[in-house]
Amino acid sequence: MHDASTEFADPDQVRALQWSKLDGIIQRTHQTNPFYRGIWEAAGVDVESVRNVGDFQSALPWVDKSMFLADQMANPPAGTRISTAIDPGEALEYYTTSGTSGRGSELHAQTTTELAAMVDMYRYGFTWAGLTAGEKMALTLPITMLAGGRVEYQAAVGFGMSVLPIGNYDAERKLEVIRQFAPTSLFGSTTYFAHLAAVSDEPVGNSSVRTLLTGLEGVGLSYVQRLEEAWGAQAFDRFGCAQMRADFLFSCEHGFGSAGSPGVLHAIDPFVLVEVLDPVTGQQVADGEYGEIFVTSLYHRDTPLIRCRLYDGGIYRAPGSCACGRSFSGIEVGSIGRTDGVKKIKGVNVYPQAVDKAIFSVPGVEEYHIRLFSKGEADVAQVTLMLAEGEAGSPAKHAEAVAESLRHATGLRFDVVIGHVERSEYKVARWTDERSRD
Repeated sequence: MHDASTEFADPDQVRALQWSKLDGIIQRTHQTNPFYRGIWEAAGVDVESVRNVGDFQSALPWVDKSMFLADQMANPPAGTRISTAIDPGEALEYYTTSGTSGRGSELHAQTTTELAAMVDMYRYGFTWAGLTAGEKMALTLPITMLAGGRVEYQAAVGFGMSVLPIGNYDAERKLEVIRQFAPTSLFGSTTYFAHLAAVSDEPVGNSSVRTLLTGLEGVGLSYVQRLEEAWGAQAFDRFGCAQMRADFLFSCEHGFGSAGSPGVLHAIDPFVLVEVLDPVTGQQVADGEYGEIFVTSLYHRDTPLIRCRLYDGGIYRAPGSCACGRSFSGIEVGSIGRTDGVKKIKGVNVYPQAVDKAIFSVPGVEEYHIRLFSKGEADVAQVTLMLAEGEAGSPAKHAEAVAESLRHATGLRFDVVIGHVERSEYKVARWTDERSRD
């Protein structure tokens, strides 16, 4: 454990700690931040009447990416979200989100004081994964203006790791550095670790790596188990967002768990308030129920993030529900997905997580891509499978098995072909929708 006084505290004490931080942030934000003050006043919020977390959840409206972008367009380049209360002598770290030629790209920032608090939050996740200061870690994410890559590097260095920033190298060079410097952990995106294992000339299970810090995309347990077997290492997941400028959900020592007992991504409750709300009622869901994720930072005082709607959803796990016994709330591992990512194919709602699980349940499948297109008035869903090396001798068998698995999971017929799938060093994009729509 990192901090027993918070990890195993009474849940009411944790909630009181959250409110002690949140109260000051709300007051400061209302006084100094034109963006949030304008939204709250437009909604008729009386800040003085917000006296606890319950009041906060019922009174304050949520914000989202569209509001951030509108603010930036009206007040370039960063909008009014960057508080005027920042000490003029304090440096800002700037981060962007991905977007075509800069269009649709959000700009976020945090002060060096907030960055130091972010490092303290990551200490929980690193410690749960069994890492210690002084170990060598290879960061496989590129370091750019994007939050992903930058914050992982900053957190690992702040924790005291000897970080090898190899993300901007090609796969061959990454593997050379891993062999040369013998890091004990890899930090990056889940599917890229599978790519490194697939292209390596030597079995990666013989490497020095014993810990995989996965993330950036959801995968099923069968996929992770294959990944752990290939590397001879345990995988620990994480979840974050550019708006938070950090990961804020981390696996405990139980990692991904098992099929009968999935692991939990624990919210670092002293640093973040995570709400998982029913999409219809807007109320907090109960343990084991699905809801939409909203996040509030409890350490960004100068560059606040308050009730941000992420358009991601997952299965809520209440404090104490994990086998580890921690008092932190969380989300079930493998359950997080985009709430706006559901695909309607031939009139049927298809959930990408279900497709993932169906395809990777078939042994020998290394990666896949789905192309949706129109043929006359009909939808066509074509799956391209990339098989693991040594599996190419039986492509028809794999295609048939995947088609049947998808039919069982979705009730639909997918056209399955064997081929090559391009990989990404960042987030994997497994769906392309080319259908014409009126």
